[in-house]
Amino acid sequence: MLGIMPLMKKIQIFLSLILMGCFLLPHSGAEAAVVGAYDLIVAVNSYRFEKGLDELPTNVYLMAAAQNQATYLANTYGSTPPGETEGHLGEGGSDATDRAEQVGYLVITGVQVRENWAGVDVSTSLDTLLHTTWGDSDNTSVMLHDYATQIGAGMAQVDNIVYYVLNISLDYSVSPTNSTLTVKTTETPGVVPVAVSTPQSDGSIIHVVEKGQALWSIAITYGVTVDQIQILNNLSDNAAIYEDESLIIRAAYTATPTLIPTNTPLPPTRTPIPPQTPQALKTQADNSLLDKVTASGEKEILGIALIVICGACLIYLVYTMLRKKG
Repeated sequence: MLGIMPLMKKIQIFLSLILMGCFLLPHSGAEAAVVGAYDLIVAVNSYRFEKGLDELPTNVYLMAAAQNQATYLANTYGSTPPGETEGHLGEGGSDATDRAEQVGYLVITGVQVRENWAGVDVSTSLDTLLHTTWGDSDNTSVMLHDYATQIGAGMAQVDNIVYYVLNISLDYSVSPTNSTLTVKTTETPGVVPVAVSTPQSDGSIIHVVEKGQALWSIAITYGVTVDQIQILNNLSDNAAIYEDESLIIRAAYTATPTLIPTNTPLPPTRTPIPPQTPQALKTQADNSLLDKVTASGEKEILGIALIVICGACLIYLVYTMLRKKG
């Protein structure tokens, strides 16, 4: 009995370790991994690729707008998702385009942001989300839209409910790469070709808007930007344009003032003195000296002449006096 007791204790310790190891092993009922926002984007792009459509690049602003909406739904409704219409209403705007623009996404005429959302159990797979939860025509048309250009997604979890939000930007100014899906006429703005207006006499160009014309199509036709038209016409980023509205495409030329010439009297022109070389200066000096010598010689001859005349007169007087005395 004394030899058996230590053996029983060893067996008991061994069995305890086995039970502890079993407890630490993962259970088959462990919580499933939650699908992330980028996983959702990959799944949507794969879905588009299967349908012969281009994959969409991720846009950081669409990601931010989708994440804000997912967080708002989780914080507002918790583990009880709202109805379909309520799920599209969010903080910062009741429309996905407005919410995307508020976080920095550039929205111009012809651009629209469409949104899918869902509040599903954490165990829901991506395949079920795309083909069942979003399997209706409205949600499918967003994911497989011909005019889709960019994508963003967001995810937020509350208890066992995960909120997914998918934002896809549509640009109706681009040509679709696939025509397997028909875009609803209510979604596509009718764009009328733009005829270029003739410049006026002052150089300005005024375009009169016709029904169905868009600001972006007018800018493309005239070779300017939408921002330039908005600045010239004091239009805000979201301002609409209307039929028969006159838009300044190019401002009038600014006249350059003509200068009137004035008669300014010119100063008297000085006669230039030619440069004097050393040889010329020497020649001038010699000529001056010669003049002095010549003038001096003439005075000497005149003096001699006077002396001769005076001497002759003196001799004549002496001769006359001597003759009288004799």
